[in-house]
Amino acid sequence: MKPVSRSNTPITCRTEDGCRWRVASDWRSILLPPGGLPLEQWLADGRAQRVKHRLGRSIYLVQLGDRAVYVKHQRCDSLIQGLANLVRGSSARREWNLAVRAFDCGVPTARPLAWGEHFRHGWVRDSYFVTEAIEDAQPLDRLVMDRVERLPPARRLALRRLMVQRLARFVAGVHQSGLQHHDFHAGNMLVVADEIEEPDRPAIYLVDLAGARFSGPLDWAASRASLIVLHAEWFDRLTVAERWRFLRTYLESRPALRCPPRDRLFDELDRGARAHSRRIDRGRDRRTLRTNRDFLAIRRPGQRLHAVHGFPESVTSELLQKPDAVLLRGLGQPVKISHTTWMVCVDLPLGDRSIRVGFKRFRSRNGWKSFCDRFRRSRAARNWYRGHALLARRIATARPLIMCDGRRSRSGWFPPRESYVAVEWIEGAENLHLWAWRLAERSSAERLALASRCAAALGQLVGRMHARCVSHRDLKGSNLLVAVAGREVRTWLIDMDGVRIHRHLPARRRVGDLARLATSVEAHPWVSRTVRYLFLRAYAKQFPRGTIEERSLWRAVARRAGRRIARKKREQKPLL
Repeated sequence: MKPVSRSNTPITCRTEDGCRWRVASDWRSILLPPGGLPLEQWLADGRAQRVKHRLGRSIYLVQLGDRAVYVKHQRCDSLIQGLANLVRGSSARREWNLAVRAFDCGVPTARPLAWGEHFRHGWVRDSYFVTEAIEDAQPLDRLVMDRVERLPPARRLALRRLMVQRLARFVAGVHQSGLQHHDFHAGNMLVVADEIEEPDRPAIYLVDLAGARFSGPLDWAASRASLIVLHAEWFDRLTVAERWRFLRTYLESRPALRCPPRDRLFDELDRGARAHSRRIDRGRDRRTLRTNRDFLAIRRPGQRLHAVHGFPESVTSELLQKPDAVLLRGLGQPVKISHTTWMVCVDLPLGDRSIRVGFKRFRSRNGWKSFCDRFRRSRAARNWYRGHALLARRIATARPLIMCDGRRSRSGWFPPRESYVAVEWIEGAENLHLWAWRLAERSSAERLALASRCAAALGQLVGRMHARCVSHRDLKGSNLLVAVAGREVRTWLIDMDGVRIHRHLPARRRVGDLARLATSVEAHPWVSRTVRYLFLRAYAKQFPRGTIEERSLWRAVARRAGRRIARKKREQKPLL
């Protein structure tokens, strides 16, 4: 990033639309013709596109020949915000000052080009902040998921190691400069992948400095708070070795930092990141119930529909008017038929393709259930909410695509409530019992190898579920799906009726879930203690160090599972 030269010294001007501007001199003629910032004209010409829109703020990417800029439009729609602008200045002005200071302090960031304030009756109503776009840059989280993870294993491992080291040095430099960023996460870090391997180039840039503040070099308390926010998104995506490498490189880049021993630092960051991640997850769960960039919500008298974006209007209209018509189309592929649940496999259009889904109808079991349904969410709504909550916590499950609460019939005191949900169909997967029975027919060596990989995958799945404070009261083989692809064994959790999301998951709930699973595994006597221990070891690795004492947990689960097995045998019930 080049420093601002004298020829680029900002100048102050006022445009014909009554907006006051502070703009870099070499960009004035490009950004500000006599009529003011031509944002509407850029949108009409197709040179500008809106990349983010939220209440009170929009961000546009504008192509100006061979260069591009980002325009952040801040709207002032409330009296409180207008009064705040009088006291502390507009959002654009504050972000300009912070970006210029960061630029001068050597923090790699997008070059600030201009800010403007539009006054109405003496109040700042709208403000604009313009920055130069960084060529070939992507947000860090998107780059890792869309590009790095698709590389060959050897290349991916080397690039991840290099990115961890570069990121640690970058974060250390930001903290040493005294910049405290209130939203220090991977989405606000832009990475130029082609420059990662060039040590002399600033491959990582910090953006969205609104709300940041400067002080002296950050002490350990402030650094720890910032690192916890950054780690909250990555603690379960990075290996333990990568997290240690990050911490070691960060501390080597800040030799004057006074801090506790490294083992204690690692545990503090791990526990703090997990707690912060749980708070963020709870705040994001309700997004699935509102219309936003990911989800659609339709509410009508007595009805409600939630869906992911991409379904044509014909599908949503059919579900609101005749949801059983979709169910009847799948009668040729039934999956489950019972008194309260009917599930079929059908194809639905989503975007520009057709996708196979499991379409399920729920119905109240009896009059008491129908009465209780008047005061709570329907089963389909609960499945929708919990399914997306699990996916947000990176717990593998079938993705809910659309749900609808059907109209009640008018007959009877408490007419049954019907609700419908469609979940993405997982091709090639079967429940754990069916998979284990087929596996029992193979040779002992092949069976042990596949069972060991499946135990590790299941341990990681259930451990992540419990570490994220999620329990499943009916954790049995028929509610776990398994699929084998080459040497990889993948697992999924299904049946959201038994899922509960806790603020703090008690140990007895963890033991109860594991005992239910151990009871179900007793239906397969060939499963050895070695395979069970592999499950337990993978399970324990999902928790902070020292949280799970494997031997005590093994004994507690064995005692509780033994009581369940004895009771089922007395009652002559299957162990499934």
